[in-house]
Amino acid sequence: MIVICTGIEEIDKEIQMNLRDSIIAHYSEYLVENNTFEGQTVIISPQAIEGDIHEFLFRLKRLNTRIILLLKNQKQEETKLALQLGIYDIVYGNFYPSQISEVIEHPRSFIDISDLYRKTFNIQFKDRKRIRDYKANSFFCRK
Repeated sequence: MIVICTGIEEIDKEIQMNLRDSIIAHYSEYLVENNTFEGQTVIISPQAIEGDIHEFLFRLKRLNTRIILLLKNQKQEETKLALQLGIYDIVYGNFYPSQISEVIEHPRSFIDISDLYRKTFNIQFKDRKRIRDYKANSFFCRK
């Protein structure tokens, strides 16, 4: 089952029309009450969350919930938070329901978001130049 909770009723309905086996949650706490949606997929945006977003997303992840997060842009603080919590299914900006269907059918892995992760956390790689001494590994070198 897929639970939709964007905080905007028109968007919720549009997404629901394009997804089978989906329901709309009208308030975010419904998603974590009584572990009802444990192991399910949740489509959510920060505007739908009442209270601390970090705590709420953590509670969802603790329920083994797959989270598809809808954000306005990559520079939001929520991007950093999502990546820290292992949420890789993030859709940015204005989107089409077909984009969400694509993410549902093909979950993103770390390799898919690795460039975003590197940019978000400002990770720099040092170029390592390998100098091989032909005598260091005499078995493979030819004289």
